[in-house]
Amino acid sequence: MSIRDSDVQRVREATDLVALIGRRVSLKRVGSRHVGLCPFHTEKTPSFSVNGAEGFYHCFGCKASGDAITFLRETEHLDFVEAVEQLAAAANIELTYDAPGAQRANQHRRELLDLLERAARFYHELLMSSPDAGEARAYLRRRGYDRETVVKWRLGYAPPLWDALCQRLGAPPQQLAAAGLAYADPASDFFRDRVMFPISDASGRVVSFAGRVLPRADEPPPKGPKYKNTAGTAVYDKSKVLYGLHLAKQAARKSERIVVCEGHTDVIGCDLSGISEAVATCGTALTKQHAELLSRSAKRIVLAFDADAAGQTAAERVHQWEREFGLDIFVAALPPGSDPGDLAASDPPALRRALDEAQPLHTFRAERILERADLDNPAGRDRAADEAAEVFAVYPPEILLGGDLGPIAERIPMDVEKFRERVDAARQRLDDRASRAAPDPYEEARPPPDPGESYFDDIGEVHPDGGHRSDDEFNEPSPSRRMRANSGASERSVAARERALLEAVASTQGDVAALVVPELFTVPALRDAYMQMVAEPDWRDLLNSDTPDRELLAQAAAGAAELRDGEALDRAVTALRRHVQATIRVIRDGGDIPGITSDADASAAEILRFRHDLLVWLRERDTELRDSEARIAGAQAVVEWLRAS
Repeated sequence: MSIRDSDVQRVREATDLVALIGRRVSLKRVGSRHVGLCPFHTEKTPSFSVNGAEGFYHCFGCKASGDAITFLRETEHLDFVEAVEQLAAAANIELTYDAPGAQRANQHRRELLDLLERAARFYHELLMSSPDAGEARAYLRRRGYDRETVVKWRLGYAPPLWDALCQRLGAPPQQLAAAGLAYADPASDFFRDRVMFPISDASGRVVSFAGRVLPRADEPPPKGPKYKNTAGTAVYDKSKVLYGLHLAKQAARKSERIVVCEGHTDVIGCDLSGISEAVATCGTALTKQHAELLSRSAKRIVLAFDADAAGQTAAERVHQWEREFGLDIFVAALPPGSDPGDLAASDPPALRRALDEAQPLHTFRAERILERADLDNPAGRDRAADEAAEVFAVYPPEILLGGDLGPIAERIPMDVEKFRERVDAARQRLDDRASRAAPDPYEEARPPPDPGESYFDDIGEVHPDGGHRSDDEFNEPSPSRRMRANSGASERSVAARERALLEAVASTQGDVAALVVPELFTVPALRDAYMQMVAEPDWRDLLNSDTPDRELLAQAAAGAAELRDGEALDRAVTALRRHVQATIRVIRDGGDIPGITSDADASAAEILRFRHDLLVWLRERDTELRDSEARIAGAQAVVEWLRAS
């Protein structure tokens, strides 16, 4: 979505930069400028200068600079459009959008945000004063939440009535459903008899809710999940929202770290223990978008995940973003069986100590390898040393100290210098692979294998025991279906190629549309209708005829237009990658491959070889789809394969 340049300039001119920054920074007038302590780094002597007349700021310490839009983006963690919209609203400026349907989409989002804010007030008022919320208040008191805590986090209570919120808000059921607050047919509240945790975006706007079932001592635990969460909406994507970030970011700048937990009560518990720089993921694993958000508030990230196996495994997966976003990631060692919320309630000093003594991520990952290894025999120690060396190899040698390698070498056990040599050798292997495999994002991708055709002639027959042998019958030439990843002339621009990919996945050929298009809807009701439609055997005929169903593809396109900053492309690639990974699992488990029928005359060896070749090809595409530079090539190759299947 694009805002007209003239409107952006009007917003800049209408915004009082000194007043805007003055809400966060204590400014003192010095001549024609205002100065204060920089909000972007810790300092004792003011080096932050604001020129209100010219409309820009600059820090002579950390070199941060920009205008009102930049300042709001950096301090509120907003994208460009969101920052302009917020400043425009404050200045009472009506914005004009260039993209088709964008004006309507923006109005739709504003309406949803208004409903969510009103819902938060309704739930909070009930918790604070309604006689029916007495048990909810008692539950929160047992957790150690006083009135100040309830007010700060805007906690609430959803009554057990069928449609209390629907009646209170008085909005159309479809609109309430689009906000994730109700079911449309029949109109009924989504949350009932639950303690409510409003979830806000980085600028403090309520975008969703989590509702915790209310435990009662005289009743058995209710059926269903303990927590019920808002599904994705036009204003909420859990992969891009961190609970508590709007309150934590200022504390994070002062402490120069941010603590990442898994649950809402963990964050509140940390806050009650004096750790106000804590946030939580919203029912999902930490994502790349989360990492980018965190990097704007602090570079030191402490993962305070549950001490169980799932929590520790989740901590291992985030190393890929350390270098990309310049983060220093640490992992807190919590006592077995505890989480930050429990520890905050039972032993706050132990929680603070665990966070302060957190291990660097590379040390944590290496120690996990040693915990799983068989160190009692030479072969096990050798394998463990190689695996641990690969963990350290992704870091430049200048940041690895003897203190990093020494404890791991001692546990193997191995001389620390010999272990350093293994790390250096592993780093060299990584560098060699990177120099050989630097991909062109639009180069021609290797075509997938076709049943009855030979694409991997150098592999030879694959036997059940995993061995290979060369066999002339697999090397006979045959016509091959070439699948090009660039899908067009080599001079086509990046934007045009990305647009071509989106057009391809929205076509009605093969099963690509059924797989990807649902991801492009921003309104859940429309997505559900589309899924029902494609479940019909003759759904393609419906789309090609003059029926209302045909409009759903247009709705998908409009939904894609609402998605900002390439999000439509992100969603399409994510859907394709999920399908690739699911097919990999099917092949690995020996199941039938969807959409693939082998030649009836093919021998068992030929079928086995085809499955092996396809597995290799799919793993290559999975790697590309995870690479920001190569994902277009990988996505186009998968689309062409699906359309040809």
